[in-house]
Amino acid sequence: MKFRVAVASTDGIVINQHFGHAEKFHIAELDTDTLTYQYLESRNVQRVCQGHEHSEHSFDAVLETLSDVQAILVAKIGQGASDYLEQHGMLVYESPFLINAVIEKILKDKIWEVDAWQSHTKN
Repeated sequence: MKFRVAVASTDGIVINQHFGHAEKFHIAELDTDTLTYQYLESRNVQRVCQGHEHSEHSFDAVLETLSDVQAILVAKIGQGASDYLEQHGMLVYESPFLINAVIEKILKDKIWEVDAWQSHTKN
């Protein structure tokens, strides 16, 4: 089965972005049959956090851009944002570490089974 994750990172190496400040997400596809993954693309989004203001519209715009993604990896995220994403079917992981290490751990520990990820991607 294949799953996609969105990674909030400025450099594509470390998960180093707060969800609300992210302007780009790197998309990786994980293959649970072969326990491998590959980078697919980067997607630009409008920052959710504009000062200390948030709107449901800005959350929805990010969700639409990431509509084929099952989980999001961020360095930090507020509880309200995390709850909103999870209510809309996205799993959220605060993991301010190397992207490769986190994805390898997800595969090794079969996190998609533990956390009951949404159905596989729409390939």
